[in-house]
Amino acid sequence: MNYERLFQNRYWLPKLGEITLSSLQIALISGVLLIPGMQSLSEPFKSVSTIVNSGLFGHFLQSCHTYAGDLFLIALALHSVEYLLKRSFTAYHWKSWLWLVILLAVGVLTVFSGFLSMGNLESIEATQIMKHILKTAGAAGEVFFGFLLMSSQNNSTLSILLHHVATFSILTMVLTYMHLKRFKADVYAFYYTLVLIAFLALLIPASIGSHPSAELAVVKGPWYFRGLQEMLAWIPAWLAGVVFPLSILGLLTALPVWAQRQNLILKAIAVLLIFYLIESFIATFFRGAGWQLNVW
Repeated sequence: MNYERLFQNRYWLPKLGEITLSSLQIALISGVLLIPGMQSLSEPFKSVSTIVNSGLFGHFLQSCHTYAGDLFLIALALHSVEYLLKRSFTAYHWKSWLWLVILLAVGVLTVFSGFLSMGNLESIEATQIMKHILKTAGAAGEVFFGFLLMSSQNNSTLSILLHHVATFSILTMVLTYMHLKRFKADVYAFYYTLVLIAFLALLIPASIGSHPSAELAVVKGPWYFRGLQEMLAWIPAWLAGVVFPLSILGLLTALPVWAQRQNLILKAIAVLLIFYLIESFIATFFRGAGWQLNVW
């Protein structure tokens, strides 16, 4: 199959890399504009609720930030798949490719930490899941747990919010600049992405989640987290939350190094990604109250 033709630039659709960069810029700009409205960093859900209820512009801005983060993650994933299918990794030195793999991981952490810092019921549940997973990862998990939450005595939501605003966002910008040698997206791509996000924000305002004290029959995280939730229903936490993601990152890192095993590595990555998509599909459409499987 001609993957070059599949991913070639259409006259109306910007390249995936430009959409990724544009959505990142929009997420950063909207995030900065939201900061003045955060009346209490220790109670983010209350602050976000105030912003959303302040009027159309407040909800629109919050929705733009949410959708920009989602689009950044989608475009980043598709851009990564494009690199794999076109075997673009063969043009990179292994050190340069490693930075791209780290960018992928940090990009996911940037968006996910934003969700965890919302302070809603869904993010609180996801935070508890991540705590459990990290505790199964031994000393390395404990170190990352301490880094992410700073201190178990502090407000974990506030700690994650600070990492989202500063640590992960700055790392993403730095790694993006290292990759592209620029941080300005193509003008057409930026406006194309902005119009798309604004249209979604006006047509389908993003939800801020459930109140922290709400009681729900089933609590599901964002679309990119549900595959992990499903795996945890029947796979040990250390395998689903530690081995699985590290395996994907390890296989990606190995691509430029083991040239004679590239086909095998690509097939293994494809199997893992398809498996995760299937798990996400099951969690989204077939899990009901108490995370019971509803197949009828």
